[in-house]
Amino acid sequence: MRERTRGRDRRARGVAVAALALAVAGTGLTAFGLSQQETRMPPPAAVSEGGHAGHGRSITGLSPTSSPTGSPTSGSGHAGHHMGPGTSSPASQGEAAAATTERMSRSRPTSVSIPSLGVTSSVIDLGRQPDDTMEVPQDATSSGWFTGSPTPGELGPAVLAGHVTWDKKPAVFFELGSMRDGQRVEVSRADGSTAVFEVTDVGQYPKTDFPTDKVYGEVDHAALRLITCGGHFDGETGHHVDNVVVYAELVDER
Repeated sequence: MRERTRGRDRRARGVAVAALALAVAGTGLTAFGLSQQETRMPPPAAVSEGGHAGHGRSITGLSPTSSPTGSPTSGSGHAGHHMGPGTSSPASQGEAAAATTERMSRSRPTSVSIPSLGVTSSVIDLGRQPDDTMEVPQDATSSGWFTGSPTPGELGPAVLAGHVTWDKKPAVFFELGSMRDGQRVEVSRADGSTAVFEVTDVGQYPKTDFPTDKVYGEVDHAALRLITCGGHFDGETGHHVDNVVVYAELVDER
């Protein structure tokens, strides 16, 4: 009787040890799978007619310099990891058209919503870093307003930037390149109003050939620029090689 009892105890201990080993192995495999998982590539920019061909993806610094009016006029790009020096680019056909709503008074942005992408994000302020590049958001879900640009709804190009990926996972502006002409971007402002913009163009550019004048240069209407990174991810530098820029203009205020 005691032998049978000892046998059952040994079998029970064996099952318990096996179950524990399986649980530990399963946890290890899951952790390994998650730690090795690379995020999928973001969509390439949907180049509109008269738009700009590109490559693709990420976000880091921007270093525009200011004109006497305070509008950024030159510098490098931004968004997710790094942007290259800018070059001039002709204005798009969409930006040449007059906006429905001329402009709004100054009021800092508090959140941005992109209904077509299912994106809603709080907006933080982005200034300049000591090396004169633009600051970037410090998390995956926030977007940032470059304080050297007009507020959304004011005359000129307001600049909002966000990460495309964060810790190998899609971030707030991951789908930005898939936007199309006519889609809307809504920016809530501190004064309680909402500036409604309509997309007029989408561009994707190598960071070494960023169109600074087109993105930050003066315009005759209230405009919006959404910037992130895109394209191939360079494992050596840890950055994507391109920037994606969505161009929009003010069409309504609420």
